Amino acid sequence: MTEIQDLSSLRAPWRRRCARTVRRLGVFLLGFGVASAQISAASEIGTTNAPSVQRSIQRKAASPSTGKKAAAKGSPKSVGAKAKAAAKAAPQKASSKAAKTKAKATSRKTIPKAAKAKAASPAALKATLARKGKKPKPRPTPSSAAKRIRLNPTKPVLPPPPPPEDENGAILAASPAFVGLDLPTANQALFSKHRVADFYQPTTSGRLISAGFGCVRNPNFWGTFQRFHEGIDIRPVERNDEGEPRDPVLAVGEGRIASVNRDPDKSNYGRFVVVEHDLFGPSFYSLYAHLAVVEDGIEEGRRVSRGARLGIMGRSSNEFSIDREHAHLHFEVDLMLNDRYARWSQKRGKGEPAHGLFNGENLIGVDPVRWMQFLQVNPDLGIADFIKREPVAFRVLALRRGDFSWVRRYPYALTRATTDHDVAWEIAMTYYGLPVRVMPRRKEEISAAAWKALKAGVWPLTFANGPLLRANVAAGILDRKGVRWYLSDKGRTRMSLLMF
Repeated sequence: MTEIQDLSSLRAPWRRRCARTVRRLGVFLLGFGVASAQISAASEIGTTNAPSVQRSIQRKAASPSTGKKAAAKGSPKSVGAKAKAAAKAAPQKASSKAAKTKAKATSRKTIPKAAKAKAASPAALKATLARKGKKPKPRPTPSSAAKRIRLNPTKPVLPPPPPPEDENGAILAASPAFVGLDLPTANQALFSKHRVADFYQPTTSGRLISAGFGCVRNPNFWGTFQRFHEGIDIRPVERNDEGEPRDPVLAVGEGRIASVNRDPDKSNYGRFVVVEHDLFGPSFYSLYAHLAVVEDGIEEGRRVSRGARLGIMGRSSNEFSIDREHAHLHFEVDLMLNDRYARWSQKRGKGEPAHGLFNGENLIGVDPVRWMQFLQVNPDLGIADFIKREPVAFRVLALRRGDFSWVRRYPYALTRATTDHDVAWEIAMTYYGLPVRVMPRRKEEISAAAWKALKAGVWPLTFANGPLLRANVAAGILDRKGVRWYLSDKGRTRMSLLMF
């Protein structure tokens, strides 16, 4: 069985072709400009100053016919006379130049190679320092050198290396059952290197990447995607006579039914089921959306085993119409932002939230495919270990004493124990607002400008990864004014919910 395939190689190949064409055009224009400059310079200098022309004049001056032709023209200072004068002066200039070069060579102190090597040797250097009464500085050991390096905690962490290959070139990867998870349908093309297109169901645009996780939809003229997709869309493998999908939707792992919606008019996800899993450390949630039907007996609080049947793949939704050809399962792996979401919603005047704690506003996802890739390489690690390796896009300060819901639910994010002197939190997040690390901060650890912003009710940024943010503007957590990044309306709402 091969490794799990993702869509990273499909990110806007036409954009790369455009960039390559622009680079080639730039090189052509640069070469054309250099050639034009050389021609212009040659025209300003004149052709008689070129070395080849001078040599031609000298050859003509040495022949008697040149003098006759010049005399025939009747010019008082003919070209032949100039060439003869230049020919006489050339040996004198060459001899004087050679004399100067020889004088410089004789005056310069040359050191033999052996002497240079001896002088550069550590023993010779130590002897020289001993004669001067100095001691050589000890070379730093790797440990002391490492202490002087300030590690950057926000440096993006690369995905785990691919699984090793056997002697025949086949990928030695663990099966999903080995890591305690299954795929949610019978479609197993994700494990086949040449059949990835059979696993994902793209949108009507036809771009395969549109079925993946992240900023993958609605590209603009420059190739920047304008819409964020929090999950993956899986293609059906079985259809009935009318062309409707008949694939059973299965629980990816053992867990408890957390939420069920059988009324498609109550959610843009249509009919959906949420299962809470306590595998691999902190709890996480798997979400199965756009179902045609939810199985009888699937009720909140019921325990289900891995592979339990939850419903049938479909195309239900209350916000947009999904045609039969593009029917799919929308699958997510989520974490919960706040246990007090209902109170936060009421305080903001939104009333009682639909679906309670499992409203989409209170769930934040991770890339399911990248997480499964991580589990293949690290079967003993959990979702907390995966999140800690996610690249940090920005860090933001929040004024609050004491812990909050996210820290209590996911203590992996806490970098150190809190004290009575901590007055704020610095939160490192991904480009779409998933907390990666949470760092308590004392007042003396906060700059004067940041402290002033906190007291004014603003969440100031302490770090922003510009290239990563510019490539994922569709997430909408941050906005930019010039070179300065700041929280957008969506980002402020996310922080308000997180810190409530």
